[in-house]
Amino acid sequence: MNKFLISFLALLTFAVIFLFFKVNSLQSSGNKIEENGIEKSDSIKKGSSNEFNQSASSPTGKIAYLNIDRLNEESLEIADLVAETKRRKANIEASVESLSMQYRKKVEAYQLSAKAGIASQNELKIAENEIMALEKEAQNKQLQMDNLSMDINEKNAKFQKNVRDFLVQWNNGKFDYIFSYSESVPSMLLGNKILEVTDVVIKEINTEYKSRKLKK
Repeated sequence: MNKFLISFLALLTFAVIFLFFKVNSLQSSGNKIEENGIEKSDSIKKGSSNEFNQSASSPTGKIAYLNIDRLNEESLEIADLVAETKRRKANIEASVESLSMQYRKKVEAYQLSAKAGIASQNELKIAENEIMALEKEAQNKQLQMDNLSMDINEKNAKFQKNVRDFLVQWNNGKFDYIFSYSESVPSMLLGNKILEVTDVVIKEINTEYKSRKLKK
């Protein structure tokens, strides 16, 4: 029983970790649109056949930058993903809390009955089976949490890919380079506001996302 309690406490600790979405890998110095393409994020597996290629064109001499912090805050897709994650996480946590209470009560009742000798062997066996069932259910909750984490990672990687694909199509030779900017990890210390394309990118990427949602 002690072994289960330890693992169950570990599950409870893991359950309170709040998972959220960021496109921070877009901030790395290597992630920029170049004349011959866009380098891949580390979150996308190496060797993948999905290339973010932009057709080579004559240099324009133009540079732009995208505020990643604002993209995280104002993206409708990220807002939906965060809301979904919170809902699924809350459901799992509620189940874990209920299981924890049931488990403690079952174990306490079992120990008292066994110590006092007021329960038959058959009754004790039934109680043991009920406790084992709770342990199995707790393991299932751990699997659900693991699956949630993997699902988040997959959707986060997909969002990053969608952003890159969108930038390739939207840019279409307008700029030679589009840099990323974030106050938390500033890869660019100063930028002319005229060069910022955040407003138009957020507006169009949200429009594209709403269109995708309507088609589902």
